[in-house]
Amino acid sequence: MGYPLNQKFDYSVLTPFLNLHLNNVGDPYTARSMLLHTHDLEQEVLGYFARLWHARPRTSLTPDSFWGYVLGMGATEGNMYALWSAREYFRTGPGKSVEQPVLYFSQEAHYSIEKCAKITGLATFQEMGNEYYPGQCPITSDGHWPQGVPVDKHGAVNPEMLSALVGFFTAKGHPSVIVLNLGSTFQGAFDDPQAVWQSLSRVPRGDNCCQQANELSRQDCWIHIDGALGAAYLPYLEMACEKGLTREKGPCFDFRLPWVNSVVMSTHKWFGAPFASGIYMSKEKYRMKPATLPEYIDSPDTTLGGSRNGISALLLWYAITAITPAKQAQTAAECMKLAVYACEQLATVRAIHPEFHIAKGPQSLMVLFSRPNNRIFNRFQLSGRGELAHIVVMPHVTRSAIDHLVHSLHELDAFDITKSKGDVQADRISHSDE
Repeated sequence: MGYPLNQKFDYSVLTPFLNLHLNNVGDPYTARSMLLHTHDLEQEVLGYFARLWHARPRTSLTPDSFWGYVLGMGATEGNMYALWSAREYFRTGPGKSVEQPVLYFSQEAHYSIEKCAKITGLATFQEMGNEYYPGQCPITSDGHWPQGVPVDKHGAVNPEMLSALVGFFTAKGHPSVIVLNLGSTFQGAFDDPQAVWQSLSRVPRGDNCCQQANELSRQDCWIHIDGALGAAYLPYLEMACEKGLTREKGPCFDFRLPWVNSVVMSTHKWFGAPFASGIYMSKEKYRMKPATLPEYIDSPDTTLGGSRNGISALLLWYAITAITPAKQAQTAAECMKLAVYACEQLATVRAIHPEFHIAKGPQSLMVLFSRPNNRIFNRFQLSGRGELAHIVVMPHVTRSAIDHLVHSLHELDAFDITKSKGDVQADRISHSDE
């Protein structure tokens, strides 16, 4: 219950395809010599998400038409591809700059962002500040540079503080690469791209960007949406809200916003899959230009992995074909109601443990509460940070499962941290059949 993974799926009908080598090598939209692939299904999947995320179609191809591919890994690969694309955009593309771009992300950003920054050679605002502008941070009282942009109580990035940091480095000629969360790892927070942009629009432009008064985007700024969970969940929640199934509705994050450059989603989170995969989507004008046209595959290698697992596209194609958007919207509304139910039931724990803490942010499927002992923590496979734990109300989580958790938290020793490893192992064995 502690991880944003949907266990409610059945791909057994696709079992015969495990006897084939399906290799989606190269670009999804170009011919290739390798014929054992699922590129046609991959294109259908990408078209589905282009409609879900309101991207411009490829039927009449323009520079703003969507482009993307099904990832060989999870959202981390998409995050890396986005940072790589942003780096090249500022190195040789329309945003070409003589100054090094600076990467911004919140304190709740996924740990992969810093790893991807190291691999792509992008400097974070903390690294740049510590090296060249020590003691000059505009958002701290003593001038020290924090590791991430501060967040509110629910874990969403503070737009004003982000803009203050961007303004500091923009004034020195540095373009910006900004990663926004759509369902942060622990608190499940949703950054608001529109609020962020409204704040960024007040930051003076650098010398290398477009100066039109009515421009809808900035050439000195690349905004990437890390929507590993949220980019798949929020569109259906929006549909549910429009149908009156829920009052909850998340922020607008997709290509309706012209300043959004790229979006990533993980298949195994909302949709569910037996292994990690996902979607990366950007625009045709940002498609990476390969250094060579490999004669071996007869296709430009515009993806990060090159040789990609064709089963990933097949599974996602089956998922979006078998479950209608209307059914997904209903599931999103049910998960949201169940998350509220979890909060209500967890509140009863305070009758036994008065110091028990509960929190849930807007639209979030993650419910935070005081961390119990290891026996309970491991039994329900919770995720924890410090003195807190959380559950993630994914489609496979049931009311009964929540009731069992709450019942365990009512135990007098539920928060006794002195439980031994032997007790933990014994509990794992006794509950192995649940």
